Amino acid sequence: MRTVSIDQMGKILAQELQTWSEATAEDVEVTINETAAKAAEIVKEGAKHFGMNYANDIKLRKGRLRYSVKRGGTITAYVTAGNHYRVAHLLEHGHVKIAGGRVKGYTAGVEHFAKGQDYIDRNLVENLRKELSR
Repeated sequence: MRTVSIDQMGKILAQELQTWSEATAEDVEVTINETAAKAAEIVKEGAKHFGMNYANDIKLRKGRLRYSVKRGGTITAYVTAGNHYRVAHLLEHGHVKIAGGRVKGYTAGVEHFAKGQDYIDRNLVENLRKELSR
C-alpha cells in the first residue's frame, strides 16, 4: 500500500478522475456509434422500398468526442442519405404529385428515418447502462 501526504492527495485524485473520465468517454463514444450503426441498418432496410441506389447511399457518419469548455463533451453520430439528401424528407413525409402544372394528388410518405430514430430512442440509454456497468 502506498502512503500519500495530504498535499499529494488532490493531485492523485485528480489524475484518477481524469483516467476514469477518459475511459468512460471512450465507452460512451463506442456505444453511441454502435447504436447509430444499428439505426443506419434499420433506415437502409426501410429505404429499399425506394430502390437500391437510394438505399445504398444511406450511411452512418460516426461521432467522435468533441470537447468545449461551455458545453462539455459532445458526441454526435448521424445517418445521412448521401447524394439523395434533397429527396429524403419528401420520401419520408410524402409530397404533392404535379402533372401538367396541376396538382394530381399526394404521395404517401414511407417512414424509414423515423424507424431508426425510434430504435435510438428506445435503446441508447439501455445500451449505455450496459456498457458502463461492466
